[in-house]
Amino acid sequence: MWRISHRPKSRSRVWPAVWTALRIHTPTGSLNVALTALFLLAVKCPAADVSVPSQIFSLDGEGWLLATDSKNVGREERWWTEPRPDARPMKVPWIIQEPFPGYHGVAWYWRDFSAAPNPFPQGRMLLRFWAVDYTAEVWLNGMRVGSHEGGESPFVLDVTDAIRPDAANRLAVRVLNPTHEPIDGIVLAQTPHRNKALPYSAGSAWNQGGIMDSVELLTVPAVYLEDVFVRPDGKTGRVHIQASVRNAGPVAVPVQLELNLAPARSGETLAAVSIQQTLAAGASLVESELQVTQPRLWELNDPFLYRVTARVRAVNSPAFDEQSVRCGFRDFRVENGAFRLNGRRIYLRCSHTGNCCPIGLELPPDPDFLRRDLLNAKVMGFNAIRFIAGVAKRYQLDLCDEIGLMVYQEAYASWCLADSPQMAERFNESILGMVRRDRNHASVTVWGLLNETPDGPVFRHAVSLLPALRELDDSRLVILNSGRWDAHSGRIAGIEVWRNQDRTDPCVTCNSTKQAIQALGITWSPGQLAFHPGRDGEYAVVRWTAPEEGQVDFSVVFTSIAERATTDVYVLHNGRPLFEAGVNVRAGGPEQKFRQEIAVRAGDTIDCVCGFGNGNYGADTTALAIAIKTAAGKSYDAAGEFSKAQNPNGVWSYGQLRPGPAPDATTFTRFPRGAAETSQGGVSNPGSAAWEDVLADKHPYQRVPHTAEIVNTLRTIDGGGLPLFISEYGIGSAVDLWRATRHYERFNATHAEDAQFYQDKLDRFLVDWERWQMADVFGRPEDFFAQSNARMAGQRLLGLNAIRSNPNVIGYSVTGTADQGMSGEGLWTTFRELKPGTADALFEGFAPLRLCVFVEPLHAYRGTPARFEAVLANEDVLAPGKYPLRLQVFGPYAVADTGSAAGRRCVFEHTLSVTIPEQKDGTELPLVLPVFAEDLPLDFPAGRYRFVASFDRGAAAAGGEAEFYVADAEQLPNVEAEVMLWGEDSALKKWLTDRGVRYRDFTPTAPAAREVILAGRQPPAPGGAAAFRELACRIARGSTAIFLAPEVFANGDQPVAFVPLANKGALARMNSWLYHKDEWAKPHPIFEGLPTGMLDYALYRQLIPDVAWTGQDAPAEAVCGANDASLNYAGGLMLSVHQLGTGRFVLNALRIRENLDSDPAADRLLVNLLRYAARDQQPLAECPPDFDAQFQAVGY
Repeated sequence: MWRISHRPKSRSRVWPAVWTALRIHTPTGSLNVALTALFLLAVKCPAADVSVPSQIFSLDGEGWLLATDSKNVGREERWWTEPRPDARPMKVPWIIQEPFPGYHGVAWYWRDFSAAPNPFPQGRMLLRFWAVDYTAEVWLNGMRVGSHEGGESPFVLDVTDAIRPDAANRLAVRVLNPTHEPIDGIVLAQTPHRNKALPYSAGSAWNQGGIMDSVELLTVPAVYLEDVFVRPDGKTGRVHIQASVRNAGPVAVPVQLELNLAPARSGETLAAVSIQQTLAAGASLVESELQVTQPRLWELNDPFLYRVTARVRAVNSPAFDEQSVRCGFRDFRVENGAFRLNGRRIYLRCSHTGNCCPIGLELPPDPDFLRRDLLNAKVMGFNAIRFIAGVAKRYQLDLCDEIGLMVYQEAYASWCLADSPQMAERFNESILGMVRRDRNHASVTVWGLLNETPDGPVFRHAVSLLPALRELDDSRLVILNSGRWDAHSGRIAGIEVWRNQDRTDPCVTCNSTKQAIQALGITWSPGQLAFHPGRDGEYAVVRWTAPEEGQVDFSVVFTSIAERATTDVYVLHNGRPLFEAGVNVRAGGPEQKFRQEIAVRAGDTIDCVCGFGNGNYGADTTALAIAIKTAAGKSYDAAGEFSKAQNPNGVWSYGQLRPGPAPDATTFTRFPRGAAETSQGGVSNPGSAAWEDVLADKHPYQRVPHTAEIVNTLRTIDGGGLPLFISEYGIGSAVDLWRATRHYERFNATHAEDAQFYQDKLDRFLVDWERWQMADVFGRPEDFFAQSNARMAGQRLLGLNAIRSNPNVIGYSVTGTADQGMSGEGLWTTFRELKPGTADALFEGFAPLRLCVFVEPLHAYRGTPARFEAVLANEDVLAPGKYPLRLQVFGPYAVADTGSAAGRRCVFEHTLSVTIPEQKDGTELPLVLPVFAEDLPLDFPAGRYRFVASFDRGAAAAGGEAEFYVADAEQLPNVEAEVMLWGEDSALKKWLTDRGVRYRDFTPTAPAAREVILAGRQPPAPGGAAAFRELACRIARGSTAIFLAPEVFANGDQPVAFVPLANKGALARMNSWLYHKDEWAKPHPIFEGLPTGMLDYALYRQLIPDVAWTGQDAPAEAVCGANDASLNYAGGLMLSVHQLGTGRFVLNALRIRENLDSDPAADRLLVNLLRYAARDQQPLAECPPDFDAQFQAVGY
């Protein structure tokens, strides 16, 4: 911007000419002419007291050319001299991959422009690149003017000797977008690259590259400013200023540096200083202070900004250079168990964004997309935004400054950086480059160094970087490693562990000290051995290998030592299961015991195995006490003989089994890394140069749908004695593939890589849509996606309700802001469309005053006792006093009804008073206050109910509502037909008996009529192909078989070996956490009396599995299925009917059998299945004539 610093005392005749020059020229190259004219006027007319500023000329926009250099021959062939014939038109900033989809490696940019002479004596011409990803090598008019490595940091090159005034200039930039093959000695993994993947996989960032931010030509005098850093201190009102000044001349010169401070909005000067100093040639740092007498703090609801302007000139010269930065007085830290802004306790409400965009990947097709992210977040109640593993756009930080939204910022080096000889240098450039660029922004309150990084060279280097960072900025909170995957948090020093190199779990741990160790919600007793399954379902294993033949007395005790581990535990002998039980799941309690005499041979293995039980990864640490005694009197003790130094360790080995429906001992691999844990603080407060152990940081992603156990985990998870920041957790939705593809068409961008990715997933979805006739459920494909997006709001609120009721949690950062990584994890879509209901859910869930209410179980029989709870989340909103609270239950509603007259009937009411006491001596109330907890019998008619809580006076709390369902066992329909139970299953026998269902055990006698066959977990003796062949023959003659338990089909390590289909498909695991499938059921006799459509998690959460039948031919009837469009695409069926001869069989994956008697939906489904199987009353048919061939095709 042009600026006249001083008006003359009397109006000179030259002024009209000067103002005309300023008025008629446009911001193109011709502005240099105006600058030259103005400078000459100043020299000829000193009485006018005209100052002449530096100028910035933008090279952004169209007018660039781009060509790829796949063979890396450009340097050798001197491509900088002229554009290649095949170069394509390009704009800047933009990514290489839009005009050249799928290309990575070297690319060349060219731009021709004209430049006027530099009017300043000894002045300089500078090229400023705000970001080039990843390396840039620059030529101007054939002269190499410099290079830079680092994908996010700005850099400036002096091009004075290369530029041609009053002539055409050619700029050439060679850009390296790294790949896995070394180019210039650089490979992708060893560069700061966040989680870029090549080839691309969903959940990762695209490996985009190019000139990613503005390019500018600067015309400056010989003395100019390189940087200005301001450090406001709200306690004193002082603003410390560091001005980096360069004297480009050959000798020292006296300079004048003027500093002034003003409110950013109004502009009146509040403080100013003028400094005269002789500066040597080269760079100098000039420091000073300005004082504000009554500083206004930068607050979330009043983000007051100041502007500091620095102006430098050589003494007696009219030429000057100027920089102006905004700043604010604020202090953000972790202190006394809370996040505090300007000394006031706040609950940190955050969300993380990767700034992912359609088409431009990290550059939006509409710049408003990235502004909208911030405005939406502010409206929804967030007070912070986390830029995960990548810096914000500069205009985003400007907006955050203005709207009062704090920024937690990381750089490319924060995630997935591999070790290399250049690791330290590259990590420093990335992190410190971020700090230098953005350290003046008032909104930037947190620097993040790492995300989900395990212990290793990168983590250790990040720990050591703090002093260097503090030299650049000591005014902000620094967070070491989001999620603390380094496993050095939470005061776990002393725990010895075996695990993989790249992650914390699965693992085997031992407390080899003489003291109990409490950390991460776990208590290890002295000398106690434990293990934990992996996040992807890996089983943790402690293996004993028999040294000799003989009889051994083997005993093991499995015990939950986390708050409530929910694991499945096993004992395997040479892979054969001897014992299987659940710890706090599958009707098992917190301890499970096994003891048996076992005959072993030398080399036999006995494995103690731990899986993640209900599929809920996390908080699953399970202790195991193994004792073995041989016939010869030799004893073995797994804990007492534990070693962190070797694996195998004598007879003991520590390792893992691959994920699967059951542990497979043939997949055992030993852990490669043993170590003793040490403690490492995770944050550094402003003003501190040390890491402090004052905050726990976790990413407690949970299985979806959330069960009562999972909700309880979120309500009770803690930081091992430290306040807990949940820096990642969330529940996403499907990507709306239908609308996304329409948007790419609207932008004429169907060629873009991300557009092609989504189109492929939509095409695969549409195949399943047709095969399974999903129009019977949703009508149109777009309705499926719309319902998934809308359902997310309730799931977000479910998680928020639990977290806000947790007294250990002082802040929560939601995953994620917008759909990113080609996933549906966002609160809004990649095209920045709000997902229905989500804004309301987040606004309500993050309300400073909120009633969190709970009912468990959510679905139970009439007369069952249920736990009703109300918890007040109070962010210092209520003044001391008493507040009357009313608790009520309304209902019953019909299941699909939203407001019938019957539903408005109050069936329970209770009032109480909530007291907020006076606080003395500076003490603070907890952020969470339990106000009601009582067990009440559900003595209500069947239907849907609302448990509500509200204050009658003095407080306006959000929240306060939970739904639950009551079923009546007397309303279950009768099963009239006799059932033939195929295979021994005592649990099914008990259920049939209790329900008065006639049944008989299977006998090989030929049937006289069509049968209703209910298969148990194991086939009848002798099992194998013969048993299934006989069963298939009965089905083919007209009987109906219900396969309730998929494990019945297993044969060794082949889980679907005996499925009676030629194309057996697979029982495949599907996403069931942040990224999850959407389950549905058709209106069908099997779901008679139950809601259909997209499944209501409140009714079906216990029954929904993590697996589905996939890869099979289309069934006769697809009854219940799941489609996962949240990450990649997968589809499967959970309940389907297949034709075999003249009969039918039902394949099931729903967890019906596991929840009989305890879950009304499970009981009703089994009743419906039996009734459906009995519908065909036709006489027996003969086996089809080609049935032997069919037997052979299915493997019988």
